[in-house]
Amino acid sequence: MKNVTWTFKLVAAGWVLAFVFIAASLQQARAQSFEGVVEYSITGEQGTMPMSYLMKGDNVRVEMEQRPGMKAAILIDAKTNKSVMLMDKMKMYMELPEPPAPDSTTPKPQITKTGKTQKILGYDCQQFIVKEGDMESEVWVTKDLGTFQMMRMGGRQGKANAEAWQKMVGSEGGFPLLATTKQGDTEISKMEATKIEKKSLDDALFKIPDGYKQFDASMMRRPRQ
Repeated sequence: MKNVTWTFKLVAAGWVLAFVFIAASLQQARAQSFEGVVEYSITGEQGTMPMSYLMKGDNVRVEMEQRPGMKAAILIDAKTNKSVMLMDKMKMYMELPEPPAPDSTTPKPQITKTGKTQKILGYDCQQFIVKEGDMESEVWVTKDLGTFQMMRMGGRQGKANAEAWQKMVGSEGGFPLLATTKQGDTEISKMEATKIEKKSLDDALFKIPDGYKQFDASMMRRPRQ
């Protein structure tokens, strides 16, 4: 039990606190018009890591490996308004809470559609600039890959601005292929698509595997022996 709890703490620290936590933007969820995989390179406070974003219908699967052997995946189901994290090494899954309601007292970000366009990996993209306080994100969005499910990313400093541009992308019904966030002149996070592959995906990829047990969060509160 001690090893299970410690392994979970490492996964949680890597996925939730230190760098990336995936959450469904359920209010904006729409069926994806694209079936396949988008590969990303994500850079933030903890360095650079690859991410795979799989889409099929209303289902999304996000896979990452922060460290060798420390793999996890998030399953997002827009129909049931649920998302779960799979911990393959532990053969467990954990249901994730819905994102908190937006704070009405927080100033809204300034969003500018610049009119600039460019092709990224063969897809037409439009440029958006999202400013919030001293944070500024440059985001290139395509309309050809369905609607992006929201993520929290970029570490502690960039979370608010990252969420702002992702909500903007969702409201536009688009999909980001390149997003760079700066604080002043310093780049603090970058999310860049490196490969897009349209292909048929097995339904099993979007389901909890047989034999996986639900993680008991109370184990986190038990003292180590």
